[in-house]
Amino acid sequence: MQNEYIIISVTMRFWLREWRKERFFGNWRNGVAVAVAVVVAAMSAGCGSEREAMERVNEAERLRIENPEEALELIHSVSLDDFRADGSRARYALVCSEVCYYNYIDIASDSLARPMMAYYLESDNHAERARALVQCALVAAGDGRLAEAMVALLEAEESIDAANDGRLRGLLYRTKGDIYSEGCLFANALEEYARAKECFAAEGLGYHCASLDYDMGGMLIQLREFDRAEEVLLEALDYAVAEGNREFECGVLHELLDLSIYRDDYKACSQFLATFEEHDVLLFGQAHYHAVRAMVLSRQGRVEEALALVKEAGTMEDNEWADVEYARYIIYRNAGNTEQALIWQERSKHAQDRLMLEVLEQPVLNVEVEMLQRNLRAERRERELIAERNAVIFIVVAIVVVAIILFAWYRLRRKNREIAQYVETVSELQLTLRALPEEMAQSVGALYRDRFVELNELCETYYEHSGSSRHKSMVFNKLSQTIDAIKNDSERIAELEAAVNMYRGGLIELLDAALPKISERDRRVSIYVFAGFSNRAIAIFIDSDPVSVSKIRYNIKHKIKNSGAEGAEQLLEALSEK
Repeated sequence: MQNEYIIISVTMRFWLREWRKERFFGNWRNGVAVAVAVVVAAMSAGCGSEREAMERVNEAERLRIENPEEALELIHSVSLDDFRADGSRARYALVCSEVCYYNYIDIASDSLARPMMAYYLESDNHAERARALVQCALVAAGDGRLAEAMVALLEAEESIDAANDGRLRGLLYRTKGDIYSEGCLFANALEEYARAKECFAAEGLGYHCASLDYDMGGMLIQLREFDRAEEVLLEALDYAVAEGNREFECGVLHELLDLSIYRDDYKACSQFLATFEEHDVLLFGQAHYHAVRAMVLSRQGRVEEALALVKEAGTMEDNEWADVEYARYIIYRNAGNTEQALIWQERSKHAQDRLMLEVLEQPVLNVEVEMLQRNLRAERRERELIAERNAVIFIVVAIVVVAIILFAWYRLRRKNREIAQYVETVSELQLTLRALPEEMAQSVGALYRDRFVELNELCETYYEHSGSSRHKSMVFNKLSQTIDAIKNDSERIAELEAAVNMYRGGLIELLDAALPKISERDRRVSIYVFAGFSNRAIAIFIDSDPVSVSKIRYNIKHKIKNSGAEGAEQLLEALSEK
C-alpha cells in the first residue's frame, strides 16, 4: 500500500503547485495527466487491498485442516465484498466454506454456495472445482435439497481426479451415500459408503473408516444382510472402545441392539445392554435403551418389570426414536397374551405405515436428479450456443472492421499516390513552360498558370496541413475538382489548340489534313503533345495512365506514316518530342 500512497501524494503535490501558478486549469494536458494518475492510483490501491485479502484467504486455505481455528480467524478478517472479480469471490467462498466445515460449523445459507456453484460449474480449474462442488453439495444436503446436492456431487466426481485428495474423494462418496440413504436407496448408499471407506483407509483416517462401518451397518440392516451388518458394526465398536470415544460407542451399541432384536438374539441383546452399563456410555437414546431392555426382561418372564420400563420409555423426550408399540407387542407376545399382542402389533404397523407413506410422498431421488441434470445440460447448451453466436458476431464484426480499415487504407494510399502524381505533374507542367518557345510558353502560361498555382497550393496543403482527416479529404476532393475543370474546360482547350496552331507552324491543320477521321481523344492527345505536356500530365487530363498515353502517341504516328500526307514528317517530329 505504501507505493500507492506515494503516487497519490506526488499527484496532489503536483496539482497544488500548478494551481498556485494559476496555469493548471488553463493547461488541459496537465488536467488529463493528473486525472489519469489519480485513476491509476485508485485502481492500484484497490488491487493492493484485494491482493492482501487474497493472501489471507490463501493462508487460511493452508491452515484449514491442521489448524482450523486459526484458519477461521483469518477467514473472518476478510469478507466477500473485499473481492470484485467472480473468480476471486468464488475462491473466497470455497475456502470459507471449507474452513467452516473443518470447524464443524454448518453453513445452511446459500450466500457462499451460490457464487461457488455458478462459477465452478463452468471452471477449468478441476482441482478447485471438485472441492467447491462438494462444499455446495454439503450445503444443499443440509438444507434438505438432496437432488441438487447429488447433482453437485456428480459434477464434482468428474473433476475429482485433478484434486489428488483422497480425503476429499472419501467425503464425496460418503455424502453421496448419505443422500442415497435419505432417499431410501440403501443398496446405492452401501456401495458409496464402501468406496468412501477405501479412500479414507488409504489416507489412514481411522475414525472416518469406523464411522463408515457404522453407516454401512445401518444399510445392511435395512437390506436384511444381518451377518455382514454385525461384522462391520463390531469393527466400529472395537474402534470406539480402543479410542475411548464414548459417544461413538453409544451410537454403535444402539445399532447393535436393533440388529439383535431383528435376529431374535436376546442373548446378544443382553450383552450389549450390559456393555452400556459397564462402559457408562448411555449418553443418548434412553427411551430406546429402556424399550429394548423391556423386551429382554419379557423374554426372561419378568413381564411386570418390562411393562413398567416400556411405560417409562414412552414418557421420555426421545421416545419417538424407540418403537414403543413394537416393544409392547414383543412383551405381550412373550407373555402369551395374544389379544394384547395383536393390538400393539397393529399399532406398530400403523406407525411403520406412516413412515412408509412419508417416504413415498417424497420425490423419487433418481428421477429428480435426472431432471436437474437435464436442466443443467440445457443451460450449458444454451450458454454454448450464446458463446458460439457471440463468437460468430465477433468474427463478422472483426472482418467488417478489418475490411473497413483495409478499404480506408487503400483509399488513403491511393489518394497519397494520386497526390504524389499530381505534385510531380505540377512540377512537370511548370518545366514544360520553360522548354517551349517563348511565345508558346507565354500563351500556355496565360491559359493555365492560375490552375497550376491552385494545384500546387492544394497539393502542399494536403501534405502539410495538420488538420483532421476530414479536412484532408476535402482538400483532396477540391484537387480532384480542379483537375476535372482543366480536363473539361472546352474554352481553354480551344484556345490551346489555336495557340499551338499559331506558334508551331499550323500543326493542327496538318494533323486534320493527314487524319481527317481522327478520334476526339487522339486529336486531344496530339494537341497536348504539341503544347509540350508530358505523358504524365496528359494521362491526368484524359483520365488515363502514362503507358496508355505512350501507346496512343505511337498509334497516331503509325497512322500518320501510313497516310502519306503532306507534312507527315513535321507531325511525326512534333509527336516524338519529349
